[in-house]
Parts: sequence; structure tokens; C-alpha cells
Amino acid sequence: MPRRTFLLPLLVVIACGTAFLPSAFADEVIGVFETVDADRPGAWLVGGDAYIVDPEIPTIGSVVLPEAGELVRVLFEFRDGVRHATSVSPLGFGAEEVQDGPYLLWKDADSATLVTVVDGGVIRTEHDGLEAGDVIATPSGIVPGIVVDPSPDPSAADWPDAARIIAVSDLEGNRETFLGFLRGNGVVDDAGRWAWGDGHLVLDGDIVDRGDEVTELLWTIRRLERGAERAGGRVHYVLGNHESMVMAGDLRYIHPKYRFTSDRIGETYDALHGPSSEIGRWLRSRNSVIRVGPFLFVHAGYSPALDGLGLGMDEINEAIRAGLGPPAWPAAARADLRTGLIWHQQGPHWYRGYFPQHAAQWGGRPSDEQIAAILERHGADHVVVGHTLVDEIGWIDGRPALIGIDVAWRDPAEAAGLLFDGGELHRVDSAGRRTPLTRPSATDSAE
Repeated sequence: MPRRTFLLPLLVVIACGTAFLPSAFADEVIGVFETVDADRPGAWLVGGDAYIVDPEIPTIGSVVLPEAGELVRVLFEFRDGVRHATSVSPLGFGAEEVQDGPYLLWKDADSATLVTVVDGGVIRTEHDGLEAGDVIATPSGIVPGIVVDPSPDPSAADWPDAARIIAVSDLEGNRETFLGFLRGNGVVDDAGRWAWGDGHLVLDGDIVDRGDEVTELLWTIRRLERGAERAGGRVHYVLGNHESMVMAGDLRYIHPKYRFTSDRIGETYDALHGPSSEIGRWLRSRNSVIRVGPFLFVHAGYSPALDGLGLGMDEINEAIRAGLGPPAWPAAARADLRTGLIWHQQGPHWYRGYFPQHAAQWGGRPSDEQIAAILERHGADHVVVGHTLVDEIGWIDGRPALIGIDVAWRDPAEAAGLLFDGGELHRVDSAGRRTPLTRPSATDSAE
């Protein structure tokens, strides 16, 4: 069978190759188009059930009638017990092309189930007597083996002596583009192994959602963490809003592939990243605010309101780790920053006040004095953020204390990172080309 992953529009959903598949997501069916029901005008048979299809609906009228056996996604609503389609999306490929995983789901202290989707089918293997450091072989073509760590320690947040740093953000499941960028900059070798010695790689949040290789990307990052540590370097994964959303069950932005695979596995997508999963435990051990070299890294922004709480990095990180998980968007947490660091608008996963186009909605543009106070609290010279897309990596609003690094990662030509080497700052692209970040003049920055 062919093996591939999918770079598809978000409205496309993978389907079961042989029969009707009820989705875990309400009023959505993923199945095989069979025929137009001759006895019921306007009805399409999908997965053995009839759906009334009104060609006057724009999302349906422009759809070419699928061929028998073609996979489709149907959004529908019930009216008097009859399914009425509101949207139909022909897909054009089968479940046998879908790959996902592995997921290691813990049953108790030393036994777990390994679940992998290969060619659309679910493969489960049971493992007992597991200990930290054990290696489990998997049937995945991309992640052939994983190293077990059932109780990962919280990662350290303060690395002031780092001399070489590459930082990226908002990878959103684009594993191949990320690996190409790392190869182009000498961070990994041709086999994808760590090759940057004592350098530090920072992933500034939103590694998950949208893309179609999220699971494989997470395992790649875990592998790079181990390789970097052996060489005297480090990989730092800073949590962003999309990590917290996935762990809380807000699944609006997952790639359609994962709607299929979670249904096939029989677990919700957030459960596959929950506290009983290997990946979920690892994510819950990551930080949301770190200092690496002269930089304070936070996914969205460090607001003056957060600074006003007087918390250290470890206090912020511990509070966020304790709150990861459902429910998403709790009203009380959104109302009180101190108890709602994950979901509050002024919290580190969401704050956009550094950017002029968003400042009014996020409490106004912070003053230079407020930014200086944040940096002084944490012993840093710059705050580096993702979350808000920028045209190119560089100073935010002409202010050297603030650096934005969120660029698109779907296209390797657009991928870029922030490099700190020899005391100098550069933008770097996937070919390893360096462009110095020149300090803006006083006339470029308006208080």
C-alpha cells in the first residue's frame, strides 16, 4: 500500500475505505459515496445511509457528482428524522493511505498499549514491565522506535549561559519543512540526528494543530531532545495556546486526518494527548516561559499585567502545568489572570499587546518602562514571541527589546528562524542564509 501523509485544505477529512464511519464530531459523517438513490430524488447514498442533497446550497451546488467508491465528507442536520446535507466534500483517496502515530497509552505504572495507524488500519501491541529508557519498536514508517519515559521531570526554565541559539515557532505539524530547515542550518545531519553540539534549539509554541504530521513531529522533537543533551546542547519546547487547547479538548484546529484516526483508534484526540499517554505526559512537563541566553521566550507575549503578579518563571510554569487539560475556556479562569494563566487574555499563551494592530484589544501598547521591568525581573535583554504572524523575523514595532518570529512553515521558501551566534542576531532561512538583524534607529520606534 502507498504511504503518505496529507497536505490538504482543512475542510478535507479522511474517510473509511470500506464502510460508513460515524465521526466523534457532531453532525459529520465520513464515508464512501455509493450512488444517487433513484427512489428518492436528491438523495445520495453515503456509507449505506441516505442524505438529502439540495443543489441550491452553495457548498453543494458547486460539487461535481463523485464517482462510486469515492470518499466524501458530509456535514448534515436532522429534520424530522431525515438527514439533510449542508456540505459535501469529495476527497479522492482512501483510508489505506492514512498513517498516524504511534501513541503509547499507559494502563498502569509499567504496562502500556502502543497504537499505530498504518495504511488506515489500527495496530495495537501490548507492553508490560516497562521502565524509563526502554526502547519500543513501532510499525510506523516515520517513527520506527520510541524511548519510554513514563514520568518525565519538568524541564528547567533558566539557561542564561547559552551562546548559540536557533529559535522557531508555530510549526503547526509541518515536520518535513522543519527538518529541512534544521538540515540547512547544520542543526541535524542528513539522517535527522542532532549535529549542533552545545547549541540550543527553542520551539516557541504552537507545534501542534493544522498540519498533518503533528504526531510524527512531536516524536521527532523528543528524539532531538535526547540527541542534543548527549552532545551538551538542549532543545526547549515552550507551550503555546494550541498545545493547551488540544490538551483541553478544543479540537477546532486539528487536521482532518486526526478526526479519522481518533475515531478508528476509539479514543478522543485530546485523550491521545492526555495524562495517560506518553506524549501527553511529556507535553505536561514542558514550560511556558523560559530564559535562554539573553532572551525571554514566551509563545504569545509577556504582559504588564502578568508582570504585576510578581511571579518567577518556575511559579508561572508550575501553575500552567497544573491546569493543563479539560475543560477548555472555563469562565472563571478567563476572568482572573492569577488563577487562569492558560486561558486569560493577558496570559503568556494569548497576549498580543506588543503588536500595534492588536494593542487596543489587548489592553493597550505597553510602555518601554513596562517592557524594561519585565526584562529586569527575568534578567533578559529581549522578549521573543511567536503566535502573531510577521512578514519577517525581526523587531516588533521598531523596538529592539521585542522580537517576533512567527512565520509560515507550509512552504520551505517561507520557513525562517532567529539565530543568535557570536553575540549577533540573524534571520536564517532553510538554506542556512543569514541576514543580520540591524538595530532600528530611534526614528523607527515611537513610544
